[in-house]
Amino acid sequence: MPGKPPSEHTTVGSSFSVDRQTIREVVGAAGAALAGYGAWLAYPPAGFMVAGGILVGLAVLGTLRGGN
Repeated sequence: MPGKPPSEHTTVGSSFSVDRQTIREVVGAAGAALAGYGAWLAYPPAGFMVAGGILVGLAVLGTLRGGN
C-alpha cells in the first residue's frame, strides 16, 4: 500500500520472519568474510590483518555506541 510505512519484519513462508537488522548483520558478515578472503588471495597474511581490523573496528563501534 502506498501510504503504509515499511514493516520492520519480513515474513518468509508461513511462520518464519526476519527483521531488517538481522539481514544487515548477515550481509555485513558476508562482506567482511569476502574482504578478508580477497586480501588473503593477494597476500595470505593480509587476509588475517583485514579480518582482524574489521573485528577491532566493530569492537570500537560497539563500545562507542554503548553496547552491552
